[in-house]
Amino acid sequence: MRIAIFSECYTPVTNGVVTSIQTLRETLRAQGHTVFVFAPGTAQPEDDETIFRLPELPFPKHPYHFARPFPRLKVDFPALDIQIIHCQHPFTVGRLGAEMARKHGLPMVYTAHSLYDMMAATAKSPLMRSAGQKMARGVVRRFCNRADCIIAPSRHTRDALRAAGVRGRFAVVPSGVLGPYIRPGARAQRRAELGLAPETPLILCVGRLGPEKRVDILLRAVALLAHSRRLPAPANTFRLAVVGDGQCRAPLEALAASLDLGDRVLFAGAQPHATIGDWYAAADIFALPSPAETQGLVLVEAMAAGLPCIAADYGGPRELVEQGETGLRVPLDVNAFAHALDLLLRDPQMRRHFGEQGRLRARAFSPEAMTRGMLDVYESVLRLPHLPATSRLAGILR
Repeated sequence: MRIAIFSECYTPVTNGVVTSIQTLRETLRAQGHTVFVFAPGTAQPEDDETIFRLPELPFPKHPYHFARPFPRLKVDFPALDIQIIHCQHPFTVGRLGAEMARKHGLPMVYTAHSLYDMMAATAKSPLMRSAGQKMARGVVRRFCNRADCIIAPSRHTRDALRAAGVRGRFAVVPSGVLGPYIRPGARAQRRAELGLAPETPLILCVGRLGPEKRVDILLRAVALLAHSRRLPAPANTFRLAVVGDGQCRAPLEALAASLDLGDRVLFAGAQPHATIGDWYAAADIFALPSPAETQGLVLVEAMAAGLPCIAADYGGPRELVEQGETGLRVPLDVNAFAHALDLLLRDPQMRRHFGEQGRLRARAFSPEAMTRGMLDVYESVLRLPHLPATSRLAGILR
């Protein structure tokens, strides 16, 4: 099969969407399929002849690479003999993919990686929140109406889109996760670099530092524990590592300082995905306070690495974290997170049990399982009637 993926972001950007695309592309290619990627940015050393870069806007300090408005392909698209178009976003590049599907009579599917109305809900102004949510729902509804199938990474995402007025064919296909590569000796080496004693518990949070991720809740929970002085040794020596970057990093660092957390918290910034396994290896507990996850790929990575998980009891994590088996799901509340952290910090045996069960749970989210699901979707939409491009043009001219 010959598949074209249209995405608003790709390497060298590091986020869950890029990781999901790379995992899908590599697994499909390993099975003999041909996958083309169309994304903004400049050519990277690892790009091959199947990666096509679109001109980007000049935002050199922004972690993303945005495509210029109304992009055009400088490639003989029909010569690629594409069979199906798979869009990853409903914006500039996604609309280009949808237009190519319409122009060439090809089926188009769309993966809803994000719920953009939830992101808009974090705007500070009530007027901006209301207008932003309304606009986001309109953009997504219109784009989904052009898709032959909408792929949701969780039942939560599917149901949220339906509640927002999206009507169409849905398929739930969780993103596959290749467990993080952990080098021999990585735990001892990374902890030594961080200056952690062997008995000091390390809490880890990985992800983009956006307002919807609510890392502030985790920082306040850590402050509660740190200042309560109720934890016994060695649990009371715990540390928190926040791995990731984004527009909220500076405010979060300021919040940590105002909470008098001192060296309790380390902001490590964005890390190469190839070495992220070192951080999972060094940690003892994984925490994700975000209520806006459509799936929560970092939770699968953490479980694959054998870490017990604490997650906000919303969205995709509700379907991932098995309560009392692979971790704890809690309300988005400072006291609730502090209590869950307290339980796991005090009980190494509970941490080990959750970690063992998490490894088993992570197997259900393999790249192969995702690829089987995607191929089922591709094959189903290929069986739908699609007018050839020449027939569409003839219909317009008549």
